[in-house]
Amino acid sequence: EMRILAFLTLLHACAAFSPSPAPFGRSAVSLRPASAAQSPRSSPTGGLLGLRLADAGYGWTNRPPTSISSDNVREAATRVSVSGSVSIQGAEIKYDYLPGDGPTIMYLPALNRTRHGGVANSLKTWCRGNGRSFFVADYFGVGQSEGDYKDASISRWNDDTCTLIEWLGKEHGQTEVVIVGAGVGGWVMLHTAQKMAASVVGLVGVAADPDFTEDLVMPNLSEEVKKKIMNEGSSDFEWGGKTYTLTKTMVEDGKAMTLLDKGENSIDVDIPVHLIQGLGDEEIPPEKALRLSECIKGEEVVITYVKHGSHELESDADFKRIHTAIAEIDRFLGKLSWSRSIRAPV
Repeated sequence: EMRILAFLTLLHACAAFSPSPAPFGRSAVSLRPASAAQSPRSSPTGGLLGLRLADAGYGWTNRPPTSISSDNVREAATRVSVSGSVSIQGAEIKYDYLPGDGPTIMYLPALNRTRHGGVANSLKTWCRGNGRSFFVADYFGVGQSEGDYKDASISRWNDDTCTLIEWLGKEHGQTEVVIVGAGVGGWVMLHTAQKMAASVVGLVGVAADPDFTEDLVMPNLSEEVKKKIMNEGSSDFEWGGKTYTLTKTMVEDGKAMTLLDKGENSIDVDIPVHLIQGLGDEEIPPEKALRLSECIKGEEVVITYVKHGSHELESDADFKRIHTAIAEIDRFLGKLSWSRSIRAPV
């Protein structure tokens, strides 16, 4: 009887201190460690969004505030992206933007690819489910963006990307980005990371292909194609079983924008970098990821090789690897922010 009485007393005490249920139609948000946060599938307050709503000062400090209030958590997973354009150097650059928490995930497509590819759609879906902001744009001269492709170059795309990052900060309060660059997008992102060091906090290269015009394509093109490029301004060519268009402007600009010919630690990037490279890549040699790793100044560089992985890396498993790389960068930045905060003077 004494044991039963003690048990009933304990139950009564627990009930007295339990929180009151949330009002109908609203979510009860509780503070929990990041490792215990519920997944977006099981709760609308999962992941980073749930932690932000629970306590803006918990965990990763100094992040941009969420644009989603606790009253709208249930709508977070169904919010839609907006399309628009930004005028840069006389050309309208078309973009898609999904509002959410920062740092914004910015995607830079591969050569001759628009902003509506498989990786872009996968990233947008992942960001929507995790309460993250997402941004992607068509390059100058590509897709729906204005401009003559013959005038496009790595320099131009780099300048435009820097301008778009500044625009994100001014228009949406998103002052930091994690860039995912595929193919030539990996070349652009490395230049952008050096030019916008205060804003770019992480990089994910998907078959990143810096210097491809100089060290891969031009040395292997036929003399006929080379003459057509230099005399007529552009030419189509077959590479890895696909058809691409290479321009004289791209070739000449590429000589000035090379990165891998400067030696070890020559790329002034000291942020977390994840390089995902297929061993079955039909367009670039897999060891290029190793060369790039040696040239990057920072120590936080991780390479993931995918057995039989193609150049596109667009299978469901590949998409998960990209998402995981972003999550790893988030964790690294969170630990770095926490370490700095505890060392800060009180």
